[in-house]
Amino acid sequence: MNYKKMLAKVLGEKELMEMNVQTIKDDESLFYKLVDKNFLLIVDWSGEDRQGMLYNFFNNRLQSMLEVQLVVSEDEVYQKYNQEIEEPKRGDFIPFALSYFDKQLEKLGARVVLLDLENDTYNILVAYKKDAKKLKSIKSDFWKLSTLEQKQGRVVISITCPNCKDFACYDMLIEEESNMANEKCEVCGTLFWDENANEVVEMEKTYY
Repeated sequence: MNYKKMLAKVLGEKELMEMNVQTIKDDESLFYKLVDKNFLLIVDWSGEDRQGMLYNFFNNRLQSMLEVQLVVSEDEVYQKYNQEIEEPKRGDFIPFALSYFDKQLEKLGARVVLLDLENDTYNILVAYKKDAKKLKSIKSDFWKLSTLEQKQGRVVISITCPNCKDFACYDMLIEEESNMANEKCEVCGTLFWDENANEVVEMEKTYY
């Protein structure tokens, strides 16, 4: 497969030049090279090895790829988790944190991408926002990449109407959002999705 084409979507320009793609012999060699260079992060399903592990990875990738930094503190994801998860269980934190950081990255031009190796670890990359969903179309038995919404099956969409402040919540299959054309606020009639099912107000999405 064309490794360079794939890597251009998940590495900064300088990083791509220094990879020396021609010397990479196979998928596993590339995988471990990305891990060694901290371009790909492996996290156990049960949680971070140390506090700040995800935050530092995402912050470093943003700096290398887009020359920007996260605009939230390292502690905020833990505060949000403690506030929003009423009865936390082992294994709950990583999915929550990935969704949280994906929203932060998206504002800055990037997205979280997962490599599915059919094991109990999260294999995490950062892709440019414009390229992230294209990675799923790669034809490879090894590089099975997807964004969070491509990997997960349902989405909860929360909207506070900008006009009347009424709160609306929708729980649906991801593909069903395309059926939300002309959906409006039940209280004041403010349009939430236009005739083509494009979002026209701010909304928060949680995938699961």
